[in-house]
Amino acid sequence: MATFIGLSLEGWSYIAVIASVVGSAIAFALNVRSQIRQRSIENCLRYLEYHNKLFACDGYLRSNVAAMENGTYSRNEEDADMEREFREMLSDFEKLALLHKAGGAPESINAYMLGYFAKHVCGAINNREKAEPYWDLAIDFINETKKAAEKFDNLSKVERLKYISKNHF
Repeated sequence: MATFIGLSLEGWSYIAVIASVVGSAIAFALNVRSQIRQRSIENCLRYLEYHNKLFACDGYLRSNVAAMENGTYSRNEEDADMEREFREMLSDFEKLALLHKAGGAPESINAYMLGYFAKHVCGAINNREKAEPYWDLAIDFINETKKAAEKFDNLSKVERLKYISKNHF
């Protein structure tokens, strides 16, 4: 039987098989890592897309920021345009809730990016919307985000910076 550097062809074939398996395992691990990173980037982009829609120039939140900041915010259910914008806002919160439920955006990023507004909007949701089963997801998400934001508010500056420095997506 032929040998090369003291190993038979059968020995070299075993080495080749082992090297192939190790190489395949490394390639698989790198591919999985790459896919996780890509999914994280896609979740971030999707989150920012929904966030930008939620804060569109003609949207409900942007229209009411000044009132929220100076403490005069209240929902006027008689204003048909504002009610339409409010429902569109609930729809946008619903999209963020779906992303959150799918694991695409954790509670920490929602508390940081949406918490201030969730605290104001939460009290403006009326009983009709609370009773409507099709708003359950959005309303629960707003309530959860409000609670997370209240916890965030009670953190020290060092704790807040640590909280928001995590890789969120």
